[in-house]
Amino acid sequence: MQDKKRTLTAKSWVRIFISLFVCLIVLMAAMVAVIDPFFHYHKPLGAFYYTLDNERYQNDGITRHFEYNALITGTSMTQNFKASQAQELWDRDFIKVCYSGGMFKEINDNIELALETHDVDVVVRSLDGSYLLVDKDSQRDDLGTYPEYLYDSNVFNDVNYLLNSTVIGGYCLPMLFKMATGSGSGITSFDEYSNWMGQATLGAASVLGDKTSFEAPDDLITSLTDEEIQTLTDTVKQNITDTAQAHPDIQFYYFFPPYSAAYWGGSWEKGTMLKEMECYRLAASLILPYENIHLFAFDDMTDITCDLDNYRDVSHYSGDISDMILEMMAADENRLTLDTYNEYYDEVEKFYKNYDFNELIPEE
Repeated sequence: MQDKKRTLTAKSWVRIFISLFVCLIVLMAAMVAVIDPFFHYHKPLGAFYYTLDNERYQNDGITRHFEYNALITGTSMTQNFKASQAQELWDRDFIKVCYSGGMFKEINDNIELALETHDVDVVVRSLDGSYLLVDKDSQRDDLGTYPEYLYDSNVFNDVNYLLNSTVIGGYCLPMLFKMATGSGSGITSFDEYSNWMGQATLGAASVLGDKTSFEAPDDLITSLTDEEIQTLTDTVKQNITDTAQAHPDIQFYYFFPPYSAAYWGGSWEKGTMLKEMECYRLAASLILPYENIHLFAFDDMTDITCDLDNYRDVSHYSGDISDMILEMMAADENRLTLDTYNEYYDEVEKFYKNYDFNELIPEE
């Protein structure tokens, strides 16, 4: 009889433990769904402070659920852009959703989502020249596991979000603590989100590292192969111009980021500089027939590109240059047209073909 009682007691404890465990699981999942730090289900709640610090986990939710009618997007070349500045220049309500290292498809997919879910009329975006010859469907595989469960409509794989230890311990619990201690509510501003200027070191030492000279190439590649032309054409069509064609009332402000002279020096050393210029020419020729795409380039501003104090590495420019780019695009300055783009790249090519890149090396 005593053994039977013990068995019943043990079974009861097992049932209690399982019930408590299930309740805990449900409670944690409900907490994540209600707080929703990645905005998978809804926009921010006023009781909490939301930290924006994870582009690929938060951008999709921001794009779906925030209120806006204009957006800034692109790679790390737009991370220092300020939504507040764009708001003043275009008189629109901007969000900023950058994808550091993002390929053309990833960024354009997000633009398409924004256009499907919101009444957007202005899009500001970088078009990185270094990715023009990448396959139209390519996505980088060196950025960690991609959170597909935050992007699709499959409710069953949401368990990866609702019971994610990082989401619970790294976001929800600290947010609950801040709320309980009266530490304030709100959200990281879109001026601050992704902005790296506070941690940046600019100048020749950061850009060049231990480089002591630029060497002339043995050979120069001057043209694109037929396969490369097709790849670039497909990339531009699928991820740039098709969207503009489908949305003729939306104004797309797109720009080629101004890489530093050190970038072009490295391209010169590899013998690919003229080939890369051809990429820009071809891309421009494909984009410019679309009247609702305003295409800009700033490589002719050599007082900026040859001053390495404006850069943290060969391609990433300072917040001041980011401010300048926004101002110039809003003012329609340095805009390429079908009549001017060839002459523009003739001048840029001529400058760098005759430039002594060793002038970038600081004197000891």
